[in-house]
Amino acid sequence: MAYSKEIIEFHRYTPGVPEAEAWGTVLDDYMDYIHGREQDPTKHSGGPNRLKVDLAWIVCMRQADIIDGATARRLLSGLLSIQSGAAAAVQTRSHGFAERSLIAALGGDEDLASLVNLGRTLQEPMSRLDLRDSLIQFIDKLLLMLEQLRALALDNTETVMPGHTHLSQAQPITLAAYLLSLFDGMVRGLEQIELAYRATNRNSGGCGATSGITWPVDRWQMTELLGFDDLVEPTYDSEAAQDHSLSILFALTNIMVLLSKSTMDFNIWGMEETGMIKIDPAWHGVSSMMPNKSIPGTLFERSRIEASWVIGYMQMGVSFCKGEPHADMLPMLEVPKVALDALARAGVAMGYFRGMLGAVKPQREQMLAYARAGFSCSTEVAAHMVKALNYGPRRAHRVVATMVRLARERGLKAYEVSGELLDEAARFAEEREPGIDSDALRRLLDPVEFVRTHDNTGGVAPEQTERMLADRRSTLESARERQRARKTKLEQAEARLQEAVHTMSAD
Repeated sequence: MAYSKEIIEFHRYTPGVPEAEAWGTVLDDYMDYIHGREQDPTKHSGGPNRLKVDLAWIVCMRQADIIDGATARRLLSGLLSIQSGAAAAVQTRSHGFAERSLIAALGGDEDLASLVNLGRTLQEPMSRLDLRDSLIQFIDKLLLMLEQLRALALDNTETVMPGHTHLSQAQPITLAAYLLSLFDGMVRGLEQIELAYRATNRNSGGCGATSGITWPVDRWQMTELLGFDDLVEPTYDSEAAQDHSLSILFALTNIMVLLSKSTMDFNIWGMEETGMIKIDPAWHGVSSMMPNKSIPGTLFERSRIEASWVIGYMQMGVSFCKGEPHADMLPMLEVPKVALDALARAGVAMGYFRGMLGAVKPQREQMLAYARAGFSCSTEVAAHMVKALNYGPRRAHRVVATMVRLARERGLKAYEVSGELLDEAARFAEEREPGIDSDALRRLLDPVEFVRTHDNTGGVAPEQTERMLADRRSTLESARERQRARKTKLEQAEARLQEAVHTMSAD
């Protein structure tokens, strides 16, 4: 589904928000991808990566003395003219497009041009290169989102708010503790994406159709020239398997599910009836009918739409594989395309989310007011009764639960309850009265104190959160270093390929 020009323009040039123009590149990237797919529906077997594989294959054939130097030079010259745009544009929509373009570049010499596919199946390993390129771009976007989550968390280590289970107040947390959970979940998603990258970045070239080839091409040399980390060694596996594409789809699904859940939380927190966060008004949605509508969560909703597309693509990818034999089949060729679409959509979802995170303004007083009014610290009262007053855990739970019910029936907030009410609850539950004075009881029900004292490993106390966030800085830097290493390896491989082509062309 492409986006209308109006939607793109609205979000790229939102008045009063300078960063909106930069954020608009999220949609620019996606529309460039869609345009590329419209130009080349067989994208996974065409375009720049196809030419790159052709160049590497010619180098490997020459190194193996399958073709002589003069033949290699003519083939390389034709491919380079296509690459530079000097020859006719690469044709699409047909398995023979690259050969026909090369035939034209070589003055109509079909015998010479067809050597480029000697011993090769056409689709390997071009789809892996396209997927690799998209994975590199996606990881860059994911790292930016992780940086933003960590920065927002660092600003909110003491922003106390209600924590919820089953959409009811459970125990107090901080906004930083919530964001830290998102950060770690996204890091797990990053680890899965990196694992999918490893599975994808393996050379399946030189596999023939099923059985390998009789030509003595060095498949490891091809692996090195194309920047792959490893070789899909069994030649039958090279064509039959698409589990690397599924790995990408599964990893994206985990990331998108978490993103979708968190955007729903932010949507709820931003409701006028809730008011725990506000969004810069320039990022609000509007209504074409209702002039009162200023929607703080429009782009959170759009994030969930994109996440739903990604999850749908995952199901589509599995459907293409289900019921097919373990072999080279046309439905299997669709799976890399589905993974490419999913990567593009996931990038847009993260772009929306990042844009909104930058516009979030926590309403700290309102968050704290909700936590103070509610009974999310009740476990502290029960814990005190167990530790200091020798109640059994279940009896203490029963007494405190009864106190909370009585308070709610009488319209009392947590900061309004008294020791007498707790004693009344004990009598109702046929337990001995705790005799806790009102001031002590209200201190036990204070969410700020609750957060401060929950300082065990991984707890919500500011000191714990700050320690974990400091640790996550090294987690993030390690991830950045791995990404730099991936890019460096690809740059070095490209340099080796270009050097080999230049040397061979000059011989």
